[in-house]
Parts: sequence; C-alpha cells; structure tokens
Amino acid sequence: MQPFDVDLSDLAATERLGAALATVLQPGDLVVLEGDLGAGKTTLVRAMARALGLPDAVPVTSPTFTLVQDLPTRPPLVHADLYRLDRVSDVDALGLREMRPDAVLLVEWGERFADALGGADAIVRLELSDTEHGRRARLEATCGARGRALLDAWARALERLPPSR
Repeated sequence: MQPFDVDLSDLAATERLGAALATVLQPGDLVVLEGDLGAGKTTLVRAMARALGLPDAVPVTSPTFTLVQDLPTRPPLVHADLYRLDRVSDVDALGLREMRPDAVLLVEWGERFADALGGADAIVRLELSDTEHGRRARLEATCGARGRALLDAWARALERLPPSR
C-alpha cells in the first residue's frame, strides 16, 4: 500500500487519528514519529495511549529529557524520544530493542536509529502546513509485512471515522 496523508484541522482531529491508529497496534510494533517541532507527535502518542486504556490521571508528556516512558496500557506502550541522541550506542543503552517483544514502541525522532531498534514497521510524519488545516500526517509502511498490514489496517480504521466538523 502506498503512503497516504491525513489532514489534521485541529487538536481533536489529531486525537481521532491517534485513537484510530491505536486500534491495530500489537506488541512488537515499532512506529517512528517524525516531524516538525510542535507538529503534534506527543499529542498523537497521548491519544493512542488513551485509546489503549491509559487513565486520564496519568500524564503523557514528551520524554525529551527522560528519553523513555513506560505507559501502562493494553498492550503496553513504550514512548521514547531520541532527539537528543547522536550515537547508536546511546540508543542501545536504553534497552528499547529488548522491550520491543512485549510492548508497542512509539519513538519520536527515531528514523535514523530504526535499524538499531530492529527496523520500524511504520512511520508517521507530522508536519505543519500552510493549508487551512494547519497540520498533516503522512502514514508510511516500511519494507515489511507488518508495516504493510499496519498501513492497510490504519486506512480501514480511518475510513470508519466520522468526518471532522
């Protein structure tokens, strides 16, 4: 399946996208989140975590300085931010690859380290845009059966969403 774009008109649209994407995630999935600063990567993760059962009382913030956050959802989510890292050895030291079989990994700024993490299944690129909507998400599968399955399932999940107001 070819990559596809989703216009995000507001915060609620980003939250709906995250909830739809979460419906098909399984332990072992690695989704890399790339994009402009302030484009909504952490907002998307928060929506995914809420859709997977994370209570509203549990905050979901950018792990820019903590680097990794374990979120008690079903399946478990590991949210990482690799923006400040430069070396594969630094990524290896976080132990993300070892966490992968038992959790979904959502990794901000992780594309350059995808191989060290065992290969990304999918990439979500969020960008600020000059359109009337303000933001856009591009959903891409990497070369692999799971990535293609995710992209196909995401497309079906998004078709079922009610239109934005």
